[in-house]
Amino acid sequence: MAATAKVISSSWVSFLKDALLLPTRNAKLFVPVVLLLTISTFLLQIINLFCIQPLTIGILLHLKEIKNMDPSSPDYAKLMSEIFKEARELVIISIIIMIISLVCFYTNQIIAFFAASTTYSGDRYSLPELVSKVILKGRRLMGPLITIAMVSVLNILCLFILAVLLQLVMRHLGVLYMLVLFVFPFLVFLYLNSVFFVAIAVSVADTEHRGVAALQQAWQLMTRVSRKQGFVLVVLVHLVAMVPYPLYMVALGYSKKSMPMGLALLCVYALLLGLVELFNFAAAMVYYYQAMESKVVMEHDYVMVPTGEATTV
Repeated sequence: MAATAKVISSSWVSFLKDALLLPTRNAKLFVPVVLLLTISTFLLQIINLFCIQPLTIGILLHLKEIKNMDPSSPDYAKLMSEIFKEARELVIISIIIMIISLVCFYTNQIIAFFAASTTYSGDRYSLPELVSKVILKGRRLMGPLITIAMVSVLNILCLFILAVLLQLVMRHLGVLYMLVLFVFPFLVFLYLNSVFFVAIAVSVADTEHRGVAALQQAWQLMTRVSRKQGFVLVVLVHLVAMVPYPLYMVALGYSKKSMPMGLALLCVYALLLGLVELFNFAAAMVYYYQAMESKVVMEHDYVMVPTGEATTV
């Protein structure tokens, strides 16, 4: 019974401590995972800096220039042709980057979640061993892929609804409209986004829960079993993710003055973002395991509650 009380009374401080210390239990795995997160982020930022931004700035300058030109002049037609050419290039590059970003994002998610899950369970794999012996073994990969696909669709749907609500808010200046039509739904979206995050952790740790079943399990844990730690997780996932952003803005500013300094700051930003992402993955996985332990204890206590009836001999 003492162990039962200990599990249920696990505080949010203990939850944070376990999430922070989890990567230190297997440095040979988590150091490559951090490097993987960092390198993918850095490369995408480099592509954005040297491909997307120059094309975007060029199109904007041409659009500003064309406003003062005669539509019937040859220079106008030539400039319009140049704008369309740059716009096509921008669309193609953006689509390619988006596909690469999604592949990197989902791959990093799966690897980081499996790393956190196996380490919390007591296994000590290297990155190649994790991929070959755990992720690619049997049907372990199918569950997370199904859950991630469903979560992605739900996130897009939620963002679409928020965009529609934002348009409605922009047409009304009242604070009440903003509170009712956007702020509250936005907070709900942040909470649901954390539920979706936990659902992926569920599908990684439990092969029997995937897709809808994983979402149901995550919702039950967040709303019934471990609500206090669930609220802490919501705050962590969204607030901690904002920590590296100011450095990113500084890096972009320096890149216009000194490209080497800008690239160095972007590298530091990518490393910091990788550490933040790893912490979020570890926090979601630790939350799942601790919430499941609390759920088992609660169900056990419910079964063991005495009925008050006298037993007869």
